[in-house]
Amino acid sequence: MTEVLFLPPQLVSSSVPSSFEGLVLRSERVERIGDHRWSAWVGADQLVEWEWEGGRRGYLGESAANVELTELLWQRPWDFGVVGSVVLGAREVRVVPTGLRGGGMVQVSGPEVLDGVQRLGVLARAVAEGLAAESLERSVVRVELVTGPAVDVVRGELDAEDRRRNPATAQDELVRDANVLRVMRQFRADGVRFAVRRGEVREPYGAERCMTVEEATSALACLAPGARLEVAHAADGAAGRERLWADRGGEAYRTVFNESTEAVGVLRAVEIARCVRGVVGRMGRGKRYGHAHLWRDVPQLAVWAVGRQLPLVELHREGRGVGAVDWDVLVRDRLEALTVGVAEGLREAYEVLRPTGESGKRLRHAEVRGLGFWTELMEAYEECGVYADAAALDSL
Repeated sequence: MTEVLFLPPQLVSSSVPSSFEGLVLRSERVERIGDHRWSAWVGADQLVEWEWEGGRRGYLGESAANVELTELLWQRPWDFGVVGSVVLGAREVRVVPTGLRGGGMVQVSGPEVLDGVQRLGVLARAVAEGLAAESLERSVVRVELVTGPAVDVVRGELDAEDRRRNPATAQDELVRDANVLRVMRQFRADGVRFAVRRGEVREPYGAERCMTVEEATSALACLAPGARLEVAHAADGAAGRERLWADRGGEAYRTVFNESTEAVGVLRAVEIARCVRGVVGRMGRGKRYGHAHLWRDVPQLAVWAVGRQLPLVELHREGRGVGAVDWDVLVRDRLEALTVGVAEGLREAYEVLRPTGESGKRLRHAEVRGLGFWTELMEAYEECGVYADAAALDSL
């Protein structure tokens, strides 16, 4: 039966014969973590001169993950082993303590890789490309050693882990943005929860006082100062928002969340977007033919078009005094009339572009919802001179 042996220092000389053909590791710290399982922290230089067997896949070379891991090894070798590990199965493991803070010499007979082929491959390639030996020595890697019946258990659990892993998304990184964190704190001070993280319970705003980052992003993409049509179009769907969030240093993202973004402006944008969507939703209800389906198919475009007639430069400002925008009055008393006028103008411009009244599925889904059509429709809307009710505009 395979077993793990822990030998006292006085038996060191007799326990590691010169003819031993297995792997010998000098570990800074060795500890037992369960039956037939040990953890050892070793310098990466000890893992590069071995012909490894095992692993479900070979080294994947220039995969995105390996490229990033290689860059880490070259630039910051001391951080290479901060996360991750190499898991080795073995026929037998012998540990000889050195008496230095839990360190020891680990003799591994018949090692095979259960997990860590890519990490080992990165090390081997870096050595072949001339990475200095001292850099490898500075990189401490956790090696888990498994023997006996634990080998099949660990191998099975490692295989299953690929199915259980929840991959990270761009939304998961939003809480690392100082501007988003600042807005979260501002909302919290006002008794509103700004739900940014995936997995958070999302209650409707007004009941549990919750604002979601998805709705905020869609609204700000239309109404933030400097917003562009292509960003508003992208932010209307989950995939587009994810792409927007992924480029946190990009112009589009910086339009939505930046140093000037304030909770009060986010709240205004969401309330305006909800109002506009509600109005065009009622306008399109029950109208199944002609050009009125535009209101049901692209309410985000209506939000964008209404935004072009609002004083958006003041969105994130706490206006007071003469000349300041009274956003509460605007939303309560003026926004619905303005929205009706803009929505009718969009429909009329649509009718000019498509006078035959096409309303088939192909048009509604493949064209009306596309960015190209949004651009064409907005140009026609402006050229036709079809605007919202003048009285409503003058009172803003």
